[in-house]
Amino acid sequence: MPSESYGQFNNRNRTTGRLMTHPLYTLNHGRPETALALLAPLVERSDWVAEATLGRRPFHDDEAVAGALVETILQAGPDRRLTLFQAHPELAGREAIAGEMTVESQGEQGRLGLMALDHATATRLRELNAAYRARFSHPFIIALHRVPDLDTLFTSFERRLTATPLEEHISTLAEIASVIRARAATAFGKSLSSSYSQEHVL
Repeated sequence: MPSESYGQFNNRNRTTGRLMTHPLYTLNHGRPETALALLAPLVERSDWVAEATLGRRPFHDDEAVAGALVETILQAGPDRRLTLFQAHPELAGREAIAGEMTVESQGEQGRLGLMALDHATATRLRELNAAYRARFSHPFIIALHRVPDLDTLFTSFERRLTATPLEEHISTLAEIASVIRARAATAFGKSLSSSYSQEHVL
């Protein structure tokens, strides 16, 4: 069998080095505190979800990461899930005005221009926020990456205000799961195996 050339050796080392700096590799093999720093932002201000999910490492890809986080949430009791719901910011609400939202939420709300609404639209949204919280005891949560415009947002908001508490609990879980999948795709989108394959094509 022919020996490995210097070029092949150098390429292999370069590939290994790049794989070891891939965020998913760091998540799977890093120290717990390092892994938690990558995992926790995927779920809004609820580090307990990441902490309870960390023991499921290693993850094959971003979908596996998201699936494990969602499974942790589904296995939690109703009171714990309500705490998770309550950790989310209102749309263009107090946290947004005070600049206290996470970077992820700033980007998600900013895409639809929720940080720069005209007075009438802002008033309408504030009234919907108040009505929703009074009815369901937590902020309205929607996966904004799937919402194309403000008209769609308001239509969804008003429709969900008429739901039963059980229906809305299920809808809220589905919206949170969608947000987690989108954030995981952004953080870990290219799997280790696809990175390895692309390196070998080059």
